[in-house]
Amino acid sequence: MNVIIIILIGIIFASVGQVVLKIGMNSMGSITNYTPSTIIATFLNPYILSGLAMYGLAAIFWLIALSKRDLSFVYPFIALTFIIVLILSNVILKESIGIYRIIGTFIIILGLIVIMKT
Repeated sequence: MNVIIIILIGIIFASVGQVVLKIGMNSMGSITNYTPSTIIATFLNPYILSGLAMYGLAAIFWLIALSKRDLSFVYPFIALTFIIVLILSNVILKESIGIYRIIGTFIIILGLIVIMKT
């Protein structure tokens, strides 16, 4: 399988995992105390468990990608998680996207295009 595809699959898992973690934390409310029962309840939340599982899958794909290409090639693709999370947080969580985030997103995409040419 092409290393770019492997990287993208991992990035998608990480991005979706981040949104699912946020949904889980929204359902839990703000954490104001750090007692063992609060921590256990947080980690037993189905959304939190699902988000962590997605991060685990992302890590597996990340390791596969690292076995195939240099870290200096693979690592910049992490910037795609910002773009995907930005889009998902707008669509799913109804968070607003400002002009500076849009400009930053285009800069990230331009940088990735340059890196892929090497």
